[in-house]
Amino acid sequence: MANSSLTLTSLDFDTLKQNFKTYLSSQSVLKDYNFDGSNINVLLDVMSYNSYLNSFYLNMVASEMFLDSAQKYESVVSHAKELNYVPKSARSAEAEISFTIDTKGISDPLYIKKGSKFSGTNSNGTYTFTTDTQQSFVSSNSTYSINKLRVYEGLYFTESFLVDYNIENQRFLLSNKNVDTSIGSITVTVIENNGLTSTVFTKVDTLFGLSSISNVYFLQGAENGKYEIVFGDGLFGRKPLNSSIVSVQYRVTNGTDALGVDNFTIIQDIGGDNNGSISSPTIIVDSISSGGANQESIESIKFAAPRYFATQQRAVASDDYSSLIKTNFSGVITDVNVYGGEQLEPKLYGRVIVCLKPTGALVAPNYVKDQISNYLLNYISLPTRVIITDPEYLYIDVDSVVQYNTTSTTKLSNDIKTAVVSSMKQFSTTYLEKFNDDFRYSKFVNAIDNSDSSITSNSTEIRISKRITPKLNYSTSYVLNFNNSAEIEKPVAGYDPSKQSRFYDEPMLESSPFTYVANNGTVYDTCYFRDDNFGVLVIYKFINNVFTIINDNAGSIDYINGVVKINNLTTSYYNNHISIYIHPMNKDIIVSKDKIILIDLTDVTVNAIPTQK
Repeated sequence: MANSSLTLTSLDFDTLKQNFKTYLSSQSVLKDYNFDGSNINVLLDVMSYNSYLNSFYLNMVASEMFLDSAQKYESVVSHAKELNYVPKSARSAEAEISFTIDTKGISDPLYIKKGSKFSGTNSNGTYTFTTDTQQSFVSSNSTYSINKLRVYEGLYFTESFLVDYNIENQRFLLSNKNVDTSIGSITVTVIENNGLTSTVFTKVDTLFGLSSISNVYFLQGAENGKYEIVFGDGLFGRKPLNSSIVSVQYRVTNGTDALGVDNFTIIQDIGGDNNGSISSPTIIVDSISSGGANQESIESIKFAAPRYFATQQRAVASDDYSSLIKTNFSGVITDVNVYGGEQLEPKLYGRVIVCLKPTGALVAPNYVKDQISNYLLNYISLPTRVIITDPEYLYIDVDSVVQYNTTSTTKLSNDIKTAVVSSMKQFSTTYLEKFNDDFRYSKFVNAIDNSDSSITSNSTEIRISKRITPKLNYSTSYVLNFNNSAEIEKPVAGYDPSKQSRFYDEPMLESSPFTYVANNGTVYDTCYFRDDNFGVLVIYKFINNVFTIINDNAGSIDYINGVVKINNLTTSYYNNHISIYIHPMNKDIIVSKDKIILIDLTDVTVNAIPTQK
């Protein structure tokens, strides 16, 4: 009968050995033994090592049996297969470029072949970008204009496999783990009947609608971060004929390394491809490279696979839309928020609003929105149901005075400032910059204090800002929703509007400078917005150091709801944008549905003051 005093569940060698000693010393025939003696001590070591190895092995086996506890990539991928989830591959950064070329000896149309190469450079080095399809262009003369040509980082490779059904469980395993598996990257061609027929197979994710003659393939994760092509079984999807050749062309990418490329040159002989010659053009970058991503991590697979499975290949609930978009556009889209049209004003019942935050930009390009819209058509019943929108951004304007102890550091004031600014940026990256991420003031000032061990305290003031970019010399009205109440300045005791100016020293709304064009055409430079503390916006400037109102009814502010209205603004100049600032009632800033909070370092002011204890 087993003795309950013997415990072998520990994964620590010394604990196991001590458990053996305790057990043996409790036996009457062995109670007088010296268990630290050389002979029996060796036997105890062997028993402990054996128990330790068995415990460790069984623990690892049990851990790898479940998605939550699995630690090996192969195990996680295997569990993901059961949920019909394919781990996201590396993604090519993509850009849009335009250029004009003069040609000789080329007749319509001009072709830019699939895989045509362009070179681009960023701080990480030089990368090759290629086209993913063949495109044609026509012209009435020898000059061709190529507009918004989309190029993808990476080179195309081709692997070939011989189908041999004499091989048990034959696999078509792609050899490169950095393959981009997104739409348009992989082309699978099956060559049969000794080369007489060539058929392109299409990638699918479900068995729905398949028959024995469907020319489709499935893609699934495999060991060592690689991917595997799987064909149908003859019932759901056609099996390639025996002895046929499977040719797989795919793009291999460097992922995030190629982000931010903003200059390109042609390295493909486009003229030679068209049996002629071309001039060397200057390339205009319409959108810098973005959307690149590295292969999905183990932690990400564990999080995403169960949630993707919950969609059951349909988009009904808001989580379904989010999961489908994040899974299939991970390199392009950083975050997505989905909500019903009944939350809008005016309300749009029966509509689903999909708000996208792109990677490396504030607004997703139209072609990305089109791709997502077309992709969702396969999962919804009504094409007009989805409305894709851009986020609204709230910026935190920061003015921080930091005190630091000079006796506990050799750093100078500028070093402390740099550390604080870096900490603010890290705070924005970690706690903000996504939907539903609220700004918590206490966490923020704590992050400032922790920027350097010498910092003793900080006094930090914040404002919320929204940015507008009016068309120059064109009258534009705005409604800006800050989603947070503005602070309301209380009138001083004995205030009499008939005898005193209605402007207090501290406005609740301010702006960055701009050049204002009045209704009569007069141009005023270096003008600003502010409120009059009673809900009316004015435009003013200083003339000979005198506060002068240019427009005494430029809009309004609803302090309680945080809504600002600007009426018929005409400006002839501003620097990048006009920032509208409000002082919030509460220092915790709350967001809802389509809003995202950012900390832009251009809105940060830090003063470091040395002190001594």
